[in-house]
Amino acid sequence: MQKFELVVVGGGLAAARAIKSYRQSGGGGQVALLTAEGVLPYHRPALSKRYLRGEVDAPFAEADTFYADHGVEVLLGTRATALDLGARVVTTDAGGLQYEKVLLTPGSTPRRLDVTGSDLPEVHSLRTLEDSDRIRDAARTAERAVVVGGGFIGMEVAASLRRLGLEVTLIHRGTGLFDQFASVEFSDELASLYREHGVELMLAEEVATFAGDGHLEYVETTSGVCVEADIAVVGVGVVPNVGFLARSHVALANGILVNQRFETGAPGVYAAGDAANFYDPLYRRRRRIEHWSNADYQGSEVGKILAGLGGGYDTVSSFFCEVFGTTIKVFGDVTRFDALTTDGGLGSGFLASYGEEGTLVGALSVGQSTEFELLVRELIAERAPMDALTRELVSGRS
Repeated sequence: MQKFELVVVGGGLAAARAIKSYRQSGGGGQVALLTAEGVLPYHRPALSKRYLRGEVDAPFAEADTFYADHGVEVLLGTRATALDLGARVVTTDAGGLQYEKVLLTPGSTPRRLDVTGSDLPEVHSLRTLEDSDRIRDAARTAERAVVVGGGFIGMEVAASLRRLGLEVTLIHRGTGLFDQFASVEFSDELASLYREHGVELMLAEEVATFAGDGHLEYVETTSGVCVEADIAVVGVGVVPNVGFLARSHVALANGILVNQRFETGAPGVYAAGDAANFYDPLYRRRRRIEHWSNADYQGSEVGKILAGLGGGYDTVSSFFCEVFGTTIKVFGDVTRFDALTTDGGLGSGFLASYGEEGTLVGALSVGQSTEFELLVRELIAERAPMDALTRELVSGRS
């Protein structure tokens, strides 16, 4: 059985960043990277945007020579099946790897709709490079697309398919687009943007069936509306890939439980990225974030820690979305709040401020300057008064 100083389970951005940071921070010994996918780690945001539209090549995180140059044994198409904490062994479908330290970055898997026809070949989900390739190939001959879901993936895929010339219908069970942000004004502005670009919106609707004789022909909603479709893409969230840890005694609850330093509590076992349910000292509670910026940041931080340096989660989280040329940025935690104020519109610059217990905890920004966005992060980090952003915005306009 091969022995490694560090075994990294999962081939996403967090894994690539962790390995790079580990080596840059002086981490030694043999390193193994195992991934169930058949390709090296890559950036996922482009999969629903520029890569899907054929505007950029595959967005790999590092050059293919990086791993050999840094003494990393890459095991592509290799899936972790178990973790033995006592023996310090990662079991895979190809054998076992013994470790001194192991970093778990297993990522997540798209949820599927439990409805008739969801297994038709033209019904897709989007998570991997291969998924994006399949959707792009299908879009070349398709004329009509149905996208299910009004969150990040659904919104971006719908915009990309429309820009590729398809007739697009977006079905969302909520009453507004991006309704997780609880801003009716924002959702209404987005709905107008999508309709202006020719996307048909079916809100407060759910899919009852994907129908067709061996191939997708139409999508029927629970209210009985039928929409013709050659292709469908479902974007209704993801679940962390933690099944292989079920018997390991690693603590699990909505992902892999870790502290501020990404430690699981089991000797030598760390976790980062989508599947890590980590402690955020700013909000004094656990969070799990499924976005590029989180994988980028956490991977770099845990790499330092694995190499024996200081570090840990200490930032104001952020993520972004781009639809029809409009970039939406979210700062901090907007999942828990008791006050919400909004200002402006997508065309003039939009800002939503989220407050909890009188302090600013998050913000949604469209069309603001880089300087203002830096200020947003500073005010959130300082737990500034809820109205601080509004005052700064008014001051900047005067």
